[in-house]
Amino acid sequence: MNLYIILLGKLIIKVSRLFNLGSGSTWPGHIALKINSKFIEQVIKKNKNLKIIVIAGTNGKTTSTALIKFLLTKSGKKVFTNSEGANLLNGVASTIIRNVGIKNLCSLQLNFDFAIFESDELNLPLLLNKINPDKILILNLFRDQLDRYGEVNTIALKWLDSLKKLTNKTEVFINGDDPQLYYIGTKITQKVHYFGVDKKLMKLKDIPNDVDSIYCPVCLSLLKYNRLSYAHLGDFYCPNCHFKRSGELVSDFSNAKISYPMNGLYNVYNTNAVLILLKSLIGNQLNQWLAEFSPTFGRQEEIIYKGRKIFILLSKNPAGFNQSIQTVSEMTDNKKANFMIVLNNRIPDGLDVSWIWDVDFKPILSVADNVFISGDRLYDLNLRLKYEDIKNKIQLFENLTKAIEAIIKITKEGERIYILPTYSAMLEVRKILLGRRLL
Repeated sequence: MNLYIILLGKLIIKVSRLFNLGSGSTWPGHIALKINSKFIEQVIKKNKNLKIIVIAGTNGKTTSTALIKFLLTKSGKKVFTNSEGANLLNGVASTIIRNVGIKNLCSLQLNFDFAIFESDELNLPLLLNKINPDKILILNLFRDQLDRYGEVNTIALKWLDSLKKLTNKTEVFINGDDPQLYYIGTKITQKVHYFGVDKKLMKLKDIPNDVDSIYCPVCLSLLKYNRLSYAHLGDFYCPNCHFKRSGELVSDFSNAKISYPMNGLYNVYNTNAVLILLKSLIGNQLNQWLAEFSPTFGRQEEIIYKGRKIFILLSKNPAGFNQSIQTVSEMTDNKKANFMIVLNNRIPDGLDVSWIWDVDFKPILSVADNVFISGDRLYDLNLRLKYEDIKNKIQLFENLTKAIEAIIKITKEGERIYILPTYSAMLEVRKILLGRRLL
């Protein structure tokens, strides 16, 4: 039966690409799992030599997945991944369908050394119920899509429960600067490696307004911080039960010898996580390849359109949006630029947009010549920005294509335009700029 599922899936992928309907990254898997709910585990079971890495977290999954794939490929390994960011079970199934070779259909063999599966927060327990990965990387846990995921405490409990069910063959790599995740690491039996950033990069002294996990996971007292990097990540401790970071925390990559391939503190976390995960696999050759890495779609991706440099930073929740704003502020070096913010509230974004009130727009607005806003919820965004008292800089566009053409018109050739979209908005922006759909 799985043979016919794969043939049908490959046909759907071909038709999707032929008629520019997308890359076929979800529908083949959706149909496969409808026909056979055990499709994923059955195919994986046929590939005992395939090493599996799972990447989870609220922000940074797609970037970290792409970076791991890039570095493993440079080392001579054969790797496949759900690279379009299709991180639900149907995306994993579609990825498997796409990568079973025509010559290996009957045996269901995946002729690769590594499979890297990116998973969203709610999907992780479902995926771990089907496969027992060799390595799992947990990047962070922030508030995101509250209508779908619920609060971060709920997700953390689900993650802990699913990790406890894995065998001890799995190595777990956890962000030790995240209190909830560090706590999870202390409660599982697998070998755990913690990563973080050097304390000299933790420049916040006061807790910001986009924090999500500032209560001790042991005794529920309010956590204290010696220093913060951003949101609730930092050097934390509990004054009541003395829960705190302890042991070895890998952050010594934060030095001049590392060529960090992307801007922003959040990408220092992503890169450090990848480096510690891969260090045991391919040794010390990693750093020399980092400078060659190009960002993946929508994550600090630059697209040349009509002579202008369109710089896209996916911004889909308070912590991620604030980091995008901070990164752009540093990149502009206080020079004026034109910006566009696109706010949607479709299924991939989450229906609730109240989170925009936890975004600090001041740093980006202080260097903005013009701010164009668009998207399904542009009027909510307009109301939020009015509270920053910059109404003379804001231009509203219900039509995204017209918004892009208008900002192009007022921007000189060779200059950079910064676009900060939510997820579905990012896909729309790319389709307008490149003339094709991604998913």
